[in-house]
Amino acid sequence: MEKRKSVLNEISWIVLGGSVLGSLFVGVLVYFLLNSAGVEDALMKAIYSIIIIQIAFLIPVYLIRVLIDKYIISKIKEVTHALKEVSMGNLDYEIKVEGNDELAELAESFERMRISMKTIIEKLEEGEL
Repeated sequence: MEKRKSVLNEISWIVLGGSVLGSLFVGVLVYFLLNSAGVEDALMKAIYSIIIIQIAFLIPVYLIRVLIDKYIISKIKEVTHALKEVSMGNLDYEIKVEGNDELAELAESFERMRISMKTIIEKLEEGEL
């Protein structure tokens, strides 16, 4: 089975690319401004500014990525796993997503649907429907 790409990884690569382009743009501006002002080592100062901007940008972006993975992606994976289980006929698989957000609401709706399907199938098997 082919491993699927993560949306979060795709977003991370886009953000990384944007941060590199942005810091390079700032570095070039710093170089031209310092060079036109006659500052010695303008190139080294521009390179330092690029490195500092990248570090200052990537640390919070990485932390945000970890939080998104923990609070959003993990819930989506739980709901996806429950959908696969029920689609394979395991109507006893209960989904438990903690929280008070849209993903928890989706999980609750899915759980109600699973219970309804299980009840209907049980009634069909007993001949009540």
